[in-house]
Amino acid sequence: MKKIIYFCILALAITLVNCGDKGSDPEPAKTLDKSKLTNKYWSGTQTGFYFRSDGNFCSSNGQSVLGTWAWLNNADSLEVLVQSIPRRVWYIEYITDTEMKAKLTKKGTWDIFIKQ
Repeated sequence: MKKIIYFCILALAITLVNCGDKGSDPEPAKTLDKSKLTNKYWSGTQTGFYFRSDGNFCSSNGQSVLGTWAWLNNADSLEVLVQSIPRRVWYIEYITDTEMKAKLTKKGTWDIFIKQ
């Protein structure tokens, strides 16, 4: 009887070990890589941004300067100053080569922006 119990326990252990998913690599973590923000156009569901590396905030082509931008306190938020529009602070969760997750104001809704 003990041999049957040990055999069942061994068979269960082998089954559990072999059930792990070894064929797929996990998706890399999405982090806030500030170096990936600039010199590209980011398009979201309601708006788009072009942040130049010289601190200028531009139209979609990156040529027409609309205002300025800067990281606030070297944190996860950036300030956008545009003429005739009140100061805006965007909160950024992550930036990858092709995607950015951000929201306007702390209580805002997160939006996914895609590099165009």
